[in-house]
Amino acid sequence: MSSALYLILLFSALWTLSFCGTRQFHVVNETKNWTDAQKYCREKFTDLAIIESQQEMNAVIAVLNGTADDFWIGMRKNYTSWIWSDGSNSSYTYWNTGEPNNGGGDYCVQLLKDSTYKWNDDYCTSPNPFICYKELPLILINQTKTWREALRYCRVNHVDLVSVHTEEIQNWVETAVDYASTANVWMGLRHTCTLNIWFWVNGESMCYDNWAPGNGTGVEDCSGGERTGAVQSGSKKWVSLPEDQRLNFICTIKEF
Repeated sequence: MSSALYLILLFSALWTLSFCGTRQFHVVNETKNWTDAQKYCREKFTDLAIIESQQEMNAVIAVLNGTADDFWIGMRKNYTSWIWSDGSNSSYTYWNTGEPNNGGGDYCVQLLKDSTYKWNDDYCTSPNPFICYKELPLILINQTKTWREALRYCRVNHVDLVSVHTEEIQNWVETAVDYASTANVWMGLRHTCTLNIWFWVNGESMCYDNWAPGNGTGVEDCSGGERTGAVQSGSKKWVSLPEDQRLNFICTIKEF
């Protein structure tokens, strides 16, 4: 494949529907009943916290960081079943021992500070601080692929490999990589040895960077082929790697 054709492919993107994203959780230290908390979250973020896996529950516990309060999340009783604030059914739960125990009626779910934030049902009219979430326009893919395979996967199934051209997007990426199963995670960052420059595959210029020491700022070793960019799962810094390593990767699921 010619270099010109390859660059054209790099900068093209296929649009497809996506069904999930990465949730970024936010603690709100104002006391409100559940309905008012839901309204606040929908106005300022996306909704009251929806937690669908132990990984997401661990992320919530991390942002709470030992805070000594009980917190509303986005689960409420719908007659005999528990549903999330967006109307979806609950497949994951984290109930405290003996919970839920309040029978029928209007009850909502709070995280109990005295039980490592396990779930308890309480009257929805009770005042509590609460946790909102923001739905991010990207998704971590927990598969291992080479950089080119990751690029192709994102463009066929979502929009593109993520391009990180602002600090806000870097913060989104940092949230996503907490769920990674590899030490590094591919981004849409590519180096061209011919021009000795780094560029984003969506065409954005590199006006922001977050390189780890010794990466990305010097002359690249092109003896093994073109270099590609990844973010470290631990430090969240960027590193330069050969494209044939097999890593998790982050796709964008809509334009931003």
